[in-house]
Amino acid sequence: MTRKTTVALLVLLLCAICSASDDPQGETQKFLQSYISLYRADTLEQWKALFHPQATIMFPADDGSINVRNVEEFYQRQKNFFAQKKSVSERLENVEISEGRKISRVNADFVFMSDGVEKRGKLGLHLIQTNEGWKIAGLVFSYD
Repeated sequence: MTRKTTVALLVLLLCAICSASDDPQGETQKFLQSYISLYRADTLEQWKALFHPQATIMFPADDGSINVRNVEEFYQRQKNFFAQKKSVSERLENVEISEGRKISRVNADFVFMSDGVEKRGKLGLHLIQTNEGWKIAGLVFSYD
């Protein structure tokens, strides 16, 4: 085998190894992009599909109790909110991702915009890799 052939085979082998390796943080980043980009009135049903059907959504109430929603309740709440507003969007900042075997945890600051009014808060997502792709198993958030 010539030196060129050996180098070419090594390059192909390295490419195969790199493409076969798991990139959970890249997958989580891609998932988060979908989470943000699908959070619109016209794609809210697709956004809902990012959640595992048995996911739990929790956020603190002003009286010190904890509001707990299932996916259907949370989706309906979002759908009703979108119906009342002209523009709604969200962006994530200071995103921290921790991975494990087929799981990922995301902590982030979020900026929620509704009809030009900005509200900031903290968001925590727990993701699980399923046969259908990554799904949100739990979401916890609070406004600052």
